[in-house]
Amino acid sequence: MVKEIDYNIYMIQMSDNPVSQMYRRSVLKSWKDEDKVPIDFEAVTPKDLVYRNELKFGIKKSKSPDRDFTLTEKAVWYSHFDLWCLSVRERKKILIIEHDSKLVKPLPDLKKEGYKFLSFSEGTFKAGKYRQCTVGAGYYIVPTTAERLVANAVAQEITVNSDGFIAHILNTKAQMKMDDFHYIEQIIFDGINTIDHCTPRRNYIGLDYENIDLSSIHRQA
Repeated sequence: MVKEIDYNIYMIQMSDNPVSQMYRRSVLKSWKDEDKVPIDFEAVTPKDLVYRNELKFGIKKSKSPDRDFTLTEKAVWYSHFDLWCLSVRERKKILIIEHDSKLVKPLPDLKKEGYKFLSFSEGTFKAGKYRQCTVGAGYYIVPTTAERLVANAVAQEITVNSDGFIAHILNTKAQMKMDDFHYIEQIIFDGINTIDHCTPRRNYIGLDYENIDLSSIHRQA
């Protein structure tokens, strides 16, 4: 029996970034058996931020010392925010994935879900391997859920990354209790990362324009 899918799958990727395209090519193979091929969604990047002001960023709260958001962290926020807006505007159910999201087992039936976390990453510690939910790498939402995310995003100062925000606004405890998020693996090659999280654990590789003083090139104070 063929599984009926009444939602679209959107992959956040950067068409002009070689690392993003490397990840995209690698994971697309895993999605070939799904009824719907992921639709490329052009990511917001730091060069685009000068045109955006819908979101108000404060100081980022984290286990490390509090700090300003990096430009790429802000851009990631807008990439996800734009897809929430698309879901609201077009009344579409959507599955949002990122360019490093590899499908490792068939997706479940999502017809009765209002939202669902579907992705994980693997790590190791002294007792062995573990899996942790990585919300932003793969999650399903319906328009009413998207409305909730958008409304909360614009109504408050942002102090966490987009995945932390999603986990906070939606019922993370219930999702973790179900332990049913092992469908999409967030992969990484040799520590190469396209998001500057100010961490020594990953090698951030950005484009030259992402290191430019954006305000000066746009002749702003």
